[in-house]
Amino acid sequence: MPKFLEANMFYVKLGLHNRSAPSEHTQVHEVVEVILHPEFNEQIYHHDIALLRLEDDIEYTDYIQPICLWSVQKAEIDNTINSPGSVAGWGTGDFGQKTGMDILQFVSLQLEDRKTCIKSNEKHYKKYLSDDGSQFCAGNKNTSNVCDGDSGGGIFFKLGSSWYIRGLVSSGVKSDKDNHCDPTQYAIFSDVPFYLKWINSHQDKAKQKNLLNLGNCGLDSYDLKVEENKKLLFLQYPWTAILEFQVTGTSRVVAMCNGALIHPRYVLTVGHCVGEASMRLKLKSVRLGEYNLATNPDTETRKRQKITTRIQSIDILEYIKHSNFNNPRYGNNLAILKLKYPADLTKPNVKPICLPVLNDGGNYTITGWKRVGGNSTILQREKVSLDSFADCQVKYRKLKILLKNDNNLLCGSYHLEKQKDCSYFMGGAPLQYVKNVDRKNRYFLKGIYSVGYSSCENSMSNMFMNVLSYNNWITSVLKDDL
Repeated sequence: MPKFLEANMFYVKLGLHNRSAPSEHTQVHEVVEVILHPEFNEQIYHHDIALLRLEDDIEYTDYIQPICLWSVQKAEIDNTINSPGSVAGWGTGDFGQKTGMDILQFVSLQLEDRKTCIKSNEKHYKKYLSDDGSQFCAGNKNTSNVCDGDSGGGIFFKLGSSWYIRGLVSSGVKSDKDNHCDPTQYAIFSDVPFYLKWINSHQDKAKQKNLLNLGNCGLDSYDLKVEENKKLLFLQYPWTAILEFQVTGTSRVVAMCNGALIHPRYVLTVGHCVGEASMRLKLKSVRLGEYNLATNPDTETRKRQKITTRIQSIDILEYIKHSNFNNPRYGNNLAILKLKYPADLTKPNVKPICLPVLNDGGNYTITGWKRVGGNSTILQREKVSLDSFADCQVKYRKLKILLKNDNNLLCGSYHLEKQKDCSYFMGGAPLQYVKNVDRKNRYFLKGIYSVGYSSCENSMSNMFMNVLSYNNWITSVLKDDL
């Protein structure tokens, strides 16, 4: 995942005309979340669009007004080809200067059809101009054009008495003379109407930081720049749970299957782990705050200070398996465990993880306990790369397993720090990523480990249930406690 500016590294100014002169009409807003399009390609600038969530509401004035979004019914780009659109910005302008202008500049650009655009510079536009309708070209083929510093600015059209945004300045062609843009070439714009569904899907979620609106979920004290495998493992993933099964006819308890604490009273795990695991084992409880299965309490020394934690073993009141569990095969492999009483979240080793409301991600990590191996009693962590679902389908088809592409499944491979320990995680292990929300770094639950093969099988992918796809089901199960 490429590195981008974090929300706390910039702010938004509105109502501005002269960048160098203060104005009583200007508003400054802090950015609390950057919502990057999940398919953004940094190399060729496809799906080059993002939303910024601000810390507080914008106050509309005579100098600050929202632009209208193009209607879906009029979204066909052919309707605006050869029409002039208006662009405003503080880019370097037409005068060859290397820094942005102080005074807001204006230029009128003509939209051009794809064929004409590619013909003008086939090598460049065949690479950078997408063929899925998400981009278009505009320009005048002269020095009056958008240039360096204009990225992200809109191109606007007046329809009736209102102004509408058609696109966002994305990229241009570099000049042969220097490293700056060539204003005589067409600029590429992200076509805003193409993304209306994506934009609208975020409007209802603008105030929602995580699915269950938990204030204490997934907190990460490390800087975002710190690699996951450099973070101390102890106390870093306090939502990772393990299920406890009682051996029939005895008081003996066996710990197996992982899970994730998503709420003080609920744990998310895989469906194949709940119910009667076998004739001799019965699901009894959930163990929270665990680190080393062989010791209780767990103890570690940090900065010459001894830290001691104890587990919380809480009986299960009921379990709710997804109604379409294993239909289709390996599909909907999820279950929610309701605890008899809420977990004690005042302890540093027991905290819930955040559930996502956006289709985003980052650097993925799986945590949990493995079935076997030299360190199988210790909480484990591995990096995970998401694999192409189409490639994953092909691999499993060879095993006569047909995977349905319905966004409910994710495929991924985890990369071991020690290749000799290639045993796989027990089912239910959480797959998580970190992002900054409201100036706090938080872990979000991307997936739940469902089925896989030993990591020594480098050619195979592991299956994860895509948690985001089950948001409606999760909230319906937890509704009485929300």
